[in-house]
Amino acid sequence: MKRSIIMVYPRQGFSGLYVRHMPLSLLYASIEVVKAGYDVKIFDQRLYGDDWQSHLHAMIGPDILAVGISVMSGAPIEHARLIGRFVKSVDASINVIWGGPHANFYPDTILQDEASCDYVVSGYASVIFNELIEAIAAGTPPEGIRGISWRRPDGGIEVNVANDTSFEFVDYREIPYHLIPDFTAYGQLDDGKIIFSMYSAVGCPYQCTFCSSPAQYSNIKGKKWVPLSASDVVDHVQHVVEKYGANYIYFIDDDSFPKLDHVEGIIDEIAARKLSVKLGFRGARINEIKRMSDDFLSKLAHAGTDIMHIGAECGSDRILALLKKNCTVDDIIECNRKLARHPEIKAAYNFIMGIPSESLEELRGTRDLMLQLVADNPNCIIFPPNKFRPLPGTELYDIAQKQWNYEMPSTLDAWANIEVEGDAASSWYSTEVRKFFNLMLICSYFIDNKVMRITQGNTLFYKMVRLANLIYRPFALFRLKHGLSSWLLEYHLYRLITRLLAKTQRAS
Repeated sequence: MKRSIIMVYPRQGFSGLYVRHMPLSLLYASIEVVKAGYDVKIFDQRLYGDDWQSHLHAMIGPDILAVGISVMSGAPIEHARLIGRFVKSVDASINVIWGGPHANFYPDTILQDEASCDYVVSGYASVIFNELIEAIAAGTPPEGIRGISWRRPDGGIEVNVANDTSFEFVDYREIPYHLIPDFTAYGQLDDGKIIFSMYSAVGCPYQCTFCSSPAQYSNIKGKKWVPLSASDVVDHVQHVVEKYGANYIYFIDDDSFPKLDHVEGIIDEIAARKLSVKLGFRGARINEIKRMSDDFLSKLAHAGTDIMHIGAECGSDRILALLKKNCTVDDIIECNRKLARHPEIKAAYNFIMGIPSESLEELRGTRDLMLQLVADNPNCIIFPPNKFRPLPGTELYDIAQKQWNYEMPSTLDAWANIEVEGDAASSWYSTEVRKFFNLMLICSYFIDNKVMRITQGNTLFYKMVRLANLIYRPFALFRLKHGLSSWLLEYHLYRLITRLLAKTQRAS
């Protein structure tokens, strides 16, 4: 009987060139199949260049039952298709299974591509992936397995909705970290950190109208945000520090700070155990930072926190209310000035542009806010703003559909082209708004001088990036301040470079 499985992580979009964290989704999905005795190997396409196919081919033997691929929307879809088709070209009997964020919401679009996928896993994967593998091994269809979609013999698509009613709680001791042979292959910006991503809480208590989390957690019974105990979290931290040499913990919670004493308990416990690690937090909101005292922030900084990702989103009070962000523009400015008093912690701001009904004047307000944040806090980071994409199950999706006749992508080709660098095209965007999008996107890479402050790599790529920042930053600031979105030749150069990089990845 075939008892081997290859778990694959495909290449990402443009951001994947400078950020490469370990494929945690593959580890979570592998928990139960590892416990069931299957031989699991991980293939991370990001670690290979032109010869990724030869490396994958060397792993495919007669004992391979299935290949699982974790896929996010955007560029990873195209790479996943190439991987699935390559596997089938080597051995058509191998079952190719897609999972991950894109599979959670759009399994039917994946199964349209018969050449690259046989099954789709939606929802929390560790248990149902094992159930699917057992069904495949037994030669039986996955009837009755929740969260599994597949193609029937007659060509029709069968979708078993996941309908998760409780969160997935994972014992860190069951995470098969041993499947990753070399943790030094992962990191960001060539900074030498050994980064371990983990959760300190599950779920999210908020109802942001653009976010998929309220839809994803709508069937969860009870509280929508559940913090893990400080002792359990720090047991996990200590485990990866002592066994794998971790020196940086990145908390990837949807939101870490609904209760400040939750995080305070974790950093107190880390200090009590004298664990030498740096910390980063992906989830923080302005309404939460308003409640943070200077003493609390000093404690965070002393514990090794060097970054907090914060959803600023936009510079319009009307749009902030529409998004249900529970804050105002003045709140954002006030919180940024508070964070400026703690320069050890980089305040890293996320923005969204192109919300339905957002005017050009409101978009300029977001521009003004970005520049204000940098002026008040030179240590902050302005991430490239995301172009709004309506997600099914969200309030803004309903608005876009009813008021602007929005139709979401219906093919894998369309879904593969939703990177932030892609061209914006929606019925509520005017030509001037689109041009301003491009201006904000290209200038956001330079206005905060982030390239000079946080890139330490000495490869040719990073040297060229720093040179480009040195030359272009004054022009970027001038262009953005004055809203000079016409004749933006540098944006077209940027698009050319990202396309060439993507083409290089596709060819390899």
